[in-house]
Amino acid sequence: MFEFLKRLFDTDFMPHGQCYLWRPDVLWLHAVSDVAITLAYYSIPLILVYFIRKRRDVPFNRLFLMFGVFIFACGTTHLLEVWTLWVPVYRLAGVVKLITAATSIATAAVLVPIVPKALALPSLEESNRKLRQMTSALKRSNRDLEQFGYIVSHDLQEPLRMVASYVQLLKRRYTGRLDADADEYIRFAVEGATRMQRLIDDLLAYSRLSSQARPFAPCDCNAVLAATLASLQMAIKESGAVITNQALPVILADATQLGIVLQNLIGNAIKFHGPEPPRIHVDARKNGEEWVFSVTDNGIGIDAQYADQVFVMFKRLNGRDFAGNGIGLAVCKSIVERHGGHIWFESRPHQGTTFFFSYPLRPVDQAETSAAQIPNRAAAV
Repeated sequence: MFEFLKRLFDTDFMPHGQCYLWRPDVLWLHAVSDVAITLAYYSIPLILVYFIRKRRDVPFNRLFLMFGVFIFACGTTHLLEVWTLWVPVYRLAGVVKLITAATSIATAAVLVPIVPKALALPSLEESNRKLRQMTSALKRSNRDLEQFGYIVSHDLQEPLRMVASYVQLLKRRYTGRLDADADEYIRFAVEGATRMQRLIDDLLAYSRLSSQARPFAPCDCNAVLAATLASLQMAIKESGAVITNQALPVILADATQLGIVLQNLIGNAIKFHGPEPPRIHVDARKNGEEWVFSVTDNGIGIDAQYADQVFVMFKRLNGRDFAGNGIGLAVCKSIVERHGGHIWFESRPHQGTTFFFSYPLRPVDQAETSAAQIPNRAAAV
């Protein structure tokens, strides 16, 4: 092996520069040209490797790698062309050319059966056309689904209102005048009609999330929070809740939908409180390229096993112990995702919960206006 390597680096020959009579113009023309070609060849495999690492879904990755090896070997042959101008290591140059030849033949052999598969792939124009068709069909489907949900929910309101009215009338007039079973049946009917009305109202609200969405505009989150607390004043007073907050930013958002998110999260924190009065804190912090809002409470908490179910529509983790249809957090998720953010939570049973939701940083967020610079405050009722 040592003898073979020694022979590779033998310099018993005449350097290539001798053939150019050591004329600087010819010598450096070849040297600079081969160096430039070498650098270009060496850069291509690096680009291919970077591309493959970033796009592992692209077909024929092995072929890309073989092209990279082949191109690297080609670059090395040009590098040796420069070396042999002064150092006549022609055996080494020949071995490198042999490796390059073997690599090129192997690449060609792999390429031949791949060509029919590559030709069968849809063109970029065809893929874009199909994507446009699918996008258009999806938009139509979503629009029809929203309209269907609205129409069904709206048309159910009137007959259900009539059923609820007559059942409540039965309850008022005949409770205590019939037997105990009849009283219980009437109570069940009233409760069922009431739950159905709440469910239809929630479905209507959910179906309007897209149809009644407003364009994003500068939104003072402090003002949105103040309006939210005003709408929850009755629940705050009845529960004895103490709600505090840090100064919140001005962001680019749909203020109405942001209010819905805050109302659902704060309302849930009030509703699902433990033996102590609710203590709720609202905060927002800049984290890289987004604002991360948080709503922290001291309530009953959420078991980690339900982490995948919390944001599922109509999924209620507390049965009927608490009012509601399990749609509020699904609404929050839909709104936050419409704004390009995401929502999650951290919780320990009986020790409280913190819900987080993010909003991407947009130009209006770069400088908070004076309206957002309000000192920490507490609302205790």
